[in-house]
Amino acid sequence: MIWNRTVAIGIGTVVLLGLLVYGFWPSATAVTVERAVRDSLRVTVEEEGQTQLREPYLVSAPTTGYLKRVPGAAGDTIGKGDVLAHLATLPSNVLDASSYEAAQAQVESARAALRRAEANATGTKAALTYAEEEYRRLQRLHEQGTASQQQLDQARVEAQQAHANHQAAQQTVAQARGELRAARSRVVTETSDPESLPSRRAIRAPVEGHILRVHQESATVVQAGTPLFTVGNPDSLEVSVDVLSSDAVRITEGTPVELVRWGGDTTVEGRVRVVPPQGETEVSALGVEEQRVEVIVDPTESSPQWQRLGTGYRVVARFVLWAGADVLQVPQSALFRHDGGWAVFVIQDGRAERRAVEVGHRSGLQVEITGGLREGTPVVTHPGNELSDGMRVETR
Repeated sequence: MIWNRTVAIGIGTVVLLGLLVYGFWPSATAVTVERAVRDSLRVTVEEEGQTQLREPYLVSAPTTGYLKRVPGAAGDTIGKGDVLAHLATLPSNVLDASSYEAAQAQVESARAALRRAEANATGTKAALTYAEEEYRRLQRLHEQGTASQQQLDQARVEAQQAHANHQAAQQTVAQARGELRAARSRVVTETSDPESLPSRRAIRAPVEGHILRVHQESATVVQAGTPLFTVGNPDSLEVSVDVLSSDAVRITEGTPVELVRWGGDTTVEGRVRVVPPQGETEVSALGVEEQRVEVIVDPTESSPQWQRLGTGYRVVARFVLWAGADVLQVPQSALFRHDGGWAVFVIQDGRAERRAVEVGHRSGLQVEITGGLREGTPVVTHPGNELSDGMRVETR
């Protein structure tokens, strides 16, 4: 009986000790694991950009005048030298009553002067006709010997004088007509149809292409230098991309670019044409000042959908800085700093083992491993601060 009690107490003690050991034994830490793999890897920089013309032309009014209504519209095809619009002389200002009466008097005076000049021209014409007839008559008499040489010379001089007087009278008539037109122009106070004003200057297209924008469609008075049209060749589209200066130093002329998310299903290949040596300070949407550089990209291919794009359209440019076809890589989230270098936790016999690694190129999510790992090695992603070397782990 005593023996049975002793056995029962011993068994209970062993079970209790086992429960205590099990309760205080450290449990395995749950971790997520991915394996080091060999695959293609690319280092890219992605930024938004917009299309623009390589050589847009802004056509402005060359002088102050009355712009007649523009017949063209955005999208119209134009040739070099085609007339885009017409500028007319400005209508006269409205006169007050006193000035109007004075202008009317000048018109009447100019009209009277014209009548006098025309009458004088008529008289000089008659005198010229008489002098010429008289000269021809004396020529015949001189040939017959009945008129002297002196009489013939006198008739010739009178005919020349009559001709000069008639030319002077005609010039006086022309002058009087000009003065009458000038006097009448000062009396004009309004015009019922501004489009009927005489055109004084034609605005012509500087290049062959399309009208991209009409800045002023309605007829109105414009000042010299007023923008009227933006014209250019839509086949010369390029892409302007603002990139951070820290990324721009890694971009060179000829860097391949993928133009995506522009509205089509395909990716348009491009090349960097210009990386300007000077950047500009811009403020981001979060209010942070950034140094940015305007990189210019030329598409190296065209598609029917791409040709539908116009200037000022949004695209996304993906700059390919480096690309490898067979690269050993792990997720970026597996790396952490250790002793001034980089390390990862690998899984070895159910335990986490810290291992130093050498890294190469980095993409947004993946990192090239150049030393310290082999293909297929399981590594812990997102290791927490509680994970340490040699700790038991279990995969989620």
